[in-house]
Amino acid sequence: MSRSARVIALAAASAFLVGCAVFASKGEYADYREIRMAEERNAKLVAMQAYMEAHPSGTWSKTVQADRVRLEPEVWAESHSTREGLELYLQAFPDGPHAAEARPRLAALQTVQGRRQDEEEAAREVERQRRAELEEGRRTWLTRAMQFWTSTMIGVSNWGSPIADVARANPPFSRAFGQPPQPRCSREECIKFYQASYAIPVPGSTRIDRSVELLLRLRMENGEVERAEMLLPNKGFSRWYEQENRTIVVDEDPTQRQQAIEWALERIIPAIREAAPNAAAIDVVPEPIDPPTVRAPNQPDQGASRAPGDEAEEARPEATEERPRQEQQTGQGTGQGGGGLDELLDRAAGTDETEPAPEPEPEPPPAAEPESMVIPIALQGFRAGRVRIVIFAAAGEDYGSGYDGVFIEHMEEGTNAPAAPRRSGRRGRRGVRR
Repeated sequence: MSRSARVIALAAASAFLVGCAVFASKGEYADYREIRMAEERNAKLVAMQAYMEAHPSGTWSKTVQADRVRLEPEVWAESHSTREGLELYLQAFPDGPHAAEARPRLAALQTVQGRRQDEEEAAREVERQRRAELEEGRRTWLTRAMQFWTSTMIGVSNWGSPIADVARANPPFSRAFGQPPQPRCSREECIKFYQASYAIPVPGSTRIDRSVELLLRLRMENGEVERAEMLLPNKGFSRWYEQENRTIVVDEDPTQRQQAIEWALERIIPAIREAAPNAAAIDVVPEPIDPPTVRAPNQPDQGASRAPGDEAEEARPEATEERPRQEQQTGQGTGQGGGGLDELLDRAAGTDETEPAPEPEPEPPPAAEPESMVIPIALQGFRAGRVRIVIFAAAGEDYGSGYDGVFIEHMEEGTNAPAAPRRSGRRGRRGVRR
């Protein structure tokens, strides 16, 4: 073809297109342009369906429809097995040859996928709830521990008995005392050391790291249980309040300190009333609290930051097959092998003839400075039968390791005097500030 002929042919084609544009409306041309401008196949398919629906007899309808008929089998083969594919097919070919088959398929897949999404969301919600409960458990474990041990020790039925007999006669106490953390014992006392760290957020800064301790101490006289103490060192009511409320308590501030004490009372007194509904209020003469003779572990024992009955956050190893049958039935295992809680307490009380009781660890040597007594504040006292219950707090002037807490003591019948004699060798040094 000569150059002049090519020019004539191009001019003719251009004239034809101009003529088409003249006969096509502005809206139709815009819809057709959507097809030509689509970069992806799926977008082009949707644009072709939109054009044919709006312009079934349009200028480019035959060309567009021919392309749709050509592409439909390919699209169906690729799309008929997935929800997204079926949605595309019905959007591009709502009147296609497989539309009647696609609709029930899509409905079934939507039902299955919707159910799966609901199950996944339910699982995520369960996990969120589990994490929230774990966090709440970490925040409130000390409240549960204080309430549990207060009510449990008030409910002990045979105060003044050998410690092994107390354990056998009071299964809730025996089970809980045998759980971690492992109790540490001498002839005069058995102590479970609880401890947890916590952080208090500070606006404009990072956080303040703190720790709180609880000492559950059983006091024995000649191997007989005479007193139980829930001791919170370092003005522990303040630390308890801080941990649960994530708020700093400045102990030197009387208002803040009093707020923490009243908050603790609101959690302890209901436990006393529940365990001993007929307990009568009594006047109490403050008395010092002597420090433990049993040394705390260098690192917190397993379970040191859990209240009795709390489940471990991680799965515990399955070791029940190796435990003695009696231990499985009574739940009195101590977590360190051997014969269980009875044997531990027998050794602590010096009643096991086959093995001598462990010697108490030596007390630290006194400082050169003169000792001064630190008398706690007796906040409230109760008498329930032959048991005296006292809630106390460290005095305001005690800036050392003053104890807050509760003690439950076996009393002489008809009096407010302790049933066991107070030995001056130990009682005279209780609560000294060195």
